Amino acid sequence: MTPSPTLLRSLPNLITAARLAVVPVVVWAIVREAWGTAFLLFALAGISDGIDGFLARRYGLTSRLGAILDPLADKALMLGVLVGLTLAGLVPAWFPVVLVARDSLMVVGAGIARLAGRPLDTPPLLVGKLNTAGQIAFLAWLLGGRALGIEAPAAEALAMPALAGLSVASAAIQGLRSMRTRSGA
Repeated sequence: MTPSPTLLRSLPNLITAARLAVVPVVVWAIVREAWGTAFLLFALAGISDGIDGFLARRYGLTSRLGAILDPLADKALMLGVLVGLTLAGLVPAWFPVVLVARDSLMVVGAGIARLAGRPLDTPPLLVGKLNTAGQIAFLAWLLGGRALGIEAPAAEALAMPALAGLSVASAAIQGLRSMRTRSGA
């Protein structure tokens, strides 16, 4: 028996929805200090992000829902892990606040541009990709390190302000680029 075309068409969105559904379980695992479980789920969520994107692009299964759901699942996972790590005492509250403020500013800026009739059509910048990669690597380090019994408090303490600075810099650069693009400069 072959799967229905509707199921196949929905597969990337189902994978994304599963990633979104696992966020509370990851947070629970972090708060319970079940580091192995938290790291495994975080890693599987990251792998699922690659799989759903590959399937959608490779087989023409992109959808409007997927375009909304995928970044929502990504941000929910990152925010959930950050909140869990804050509750577990591994990151100070200011760190997720800076990262969430940056993302919120980007969303508000895009919304204002759209309302003004000038939706932003600027591809992601390298600094933004580095910012995201740095955050993912840091969270993976915290979870994986704890799962393996490895801690590096000094490096972790240095990484947070560096990542916060990179996050702010990427928002500023993207904002300046968007203003230049809109003004025609």
